[in-house]
Amino acid sequence: MNANKTILYLSCVVLSIFLIAANPGGASNSQNHCYALISPVNTNSDEFSKILETNCFDSFYESLKAATNGRILIDSSIQPHEVTDDLLSSFSGDSLTDQQVVIGIDWDYADFGGGSYTWVVATSGCSSSVSYNVPTMPSGWDNRVSSARGYSNCNSFYHYQNTDFGGSSVVCNITGCSTMGSLDNATSSEKWLYTP
Repeated sequence: MNANKTILYLSCVVLSIFLIAANPGGASNSQNHCYALISPVNTNSDEFSKILETNCFDSFYESLKAATNGRILIDSSIQPHEVTDDLLSSFSGDSLTDQQVVIGIDWDYADFGGGSYTWVVATSGCSSSVSYNVPTMPSGWDNRVSSARGYSNCNSFYHYQNTDFGGSSVVCNITGCSTMGSLDNATSSEKWLYTP
């Protein structure tokens, strides 16, 4: 009987080690899809955007729908890499300026896969005088981004290695960064700008 318990115990230990090795990040690699509504700043100022609202969902579809206040009604089977600026520019309702628009999406995995973090604003996006920035990443997203894309005229989506826009940086545009190169899983702050 003791030999059977020992074998069972060792089997459980081996299985646990295998599962940990297969998923070293544990819960931090969850497939959550979150969004944040942030405030604009003057492009030439030293101000930081404020995070006004955040929420997370089990699916990218639900997150995008909530992030845009229901303006973006996509098929629930759409994959994150299929999201284009044209799709995000479509809307229903009285006025586009009264709606929240997407300025950028960060993804957990390369090639726009895994969990996502969608950034939205209550304006029409970036312009020569309006930009956005976050000096620190939201909870669970520091040193996590592996691909990203800018939207809504934010054609320079900067990812910085350190908080407060320090260290090395990678710029993603409307075609996106399918990988982050040296900043893979190393983004700690971000900026969105319009570059003529």
